[in-house]
Amino acid sequence: MMTSCRRLLLAIIAATGTLGLAAAEAQETGDAATRDTLDRPFVRGGRGDRPYLFDLAGRLALGGYAEAHLRYEREDGVTEDLGFEAKRFNLFFNSQISDFVRFGAELEFEDAAREVKLEFMTIDLLLHRAFGVRGGMILVPLGRFNLSHDSPRNPFTDRPLVSTDILSVALSQPGLGAFGAIPLEGTARFTYEAYAINGFNEGVLDDEEGTRLPAGRENFENNNRRLSWVGRIAFSPNTDADFGISGMHGQYNVSTLDGETIDEGRSVSIGAVDWDFDQGLFQISGEAAAAEIDVPESLEGLFATGQWGVYTDVIVPFGSGWLATMPRSRFEAKARVDYADLDRHLPGDDRFRFSIGVNFRPTSDTVFKLDYFKGRAHDRFNNAADQAGILFSAATYF
Repeated sequence: MMTSCRRLLLAIIAATGTLGLAAAEAQETGDAATRDTLDRPFVRGGRGDRPYLFDLAGRLALGGYAEAHLRYEREDGVTEDLGFEAKRFNLFFNSQISDFVRFGAELEFEDAAREVKLEFMTIDLLLHRAFGVRGGMILVPLGRFNLSHDSPRNPFTDRPLVSTDILSVALSQPGLGAFGAIPLEGTARFTYEAYAINGFNEGVLDDEEGTRLPAGRENFENNNRRLSWVGRIAFSPNTDADFGISGMHGQYNVSTLDGETIDEGRSVSIGAVDWDFDQGLFQISGEAAAAEIDVPESLEGLFATGQWGVYTDVIVPFGSGWLATMPRSRFEAKARVDYADLDRHLPGDDRFRFSIGVNFRPTSDTVFKLDYFKGRAHDRFNNAADQAGILFSAATYF
């Protein structure tokens, strides 16, 4: 599996390089369809596809979103969580410095501002519509959800298990790389992103929980002076569909100290596929991912060397304009199947969840969500715990 993940990543990097070379030879046209194809955001709901970015002062634009939760959760018949939560308050900053340079950033205040972090901060040099250079705190293109996880866009109150427990959403890292969009016939196109980043650190081997990639994501100064590599290629046959493949590989542990080898280098390899399409009557999106982690031989069996997960959302809009006072309003019926296996070599250490619910959107930028979920989790000894919950949340762009 480790070899297959590495081959997948090498294929992605090679393909992005091929796309970049092809893009450099592409010719700009004045056709409106071609401009729309190149200018539309890489992913629906991602960077560049956010409302309320208004001019604050000259060339600076500002926006953001906020969300709050009411949670009632039970596990094996015992109430685990009941109460309100001011979950997130995020601010977006964007600036067109010149025709060729742009700046973007997002600042997140989480859990009533007890945690504040810079979610991303990038400087883009646009050499060509199909080839640009990006550096800074990069929102890592590992799966689609990490690139499009704003609460007003996410149909459910909680983020998918595979995204939070395996891929580590929201995952941002210091790095540098290239991106671009290549038009095909009509409104079809390829997009790509490829970056060198710091990668994960030794926190991925958590003494209490086992192998947990999210615990090793805060590697802002690069613990081992080794670069990791990540890339995503996506194909959009039209404006309503997007299919992506992505991969990441890099060393997470410290193997040298003061020029001396102190340990064997150990790596993390991740491969993911994602999909998103809107057929008018319904919308389907999701992703699947697998991770392989090198661990010391003495820790094999105690720490997972393989993980995988998958989720898919189905959204059915209905009731458009039912409320006469809100002609732009609509309702959404929704369902999600969600699974994360945190050790694929054990019968336990996994989580399954099935969620249903309904949303009310007075406008496309504001949503009130009502969710019901039921699931089962197993610990590393395969002891089962049944879980259920009712969640209500409100989220809006501003």
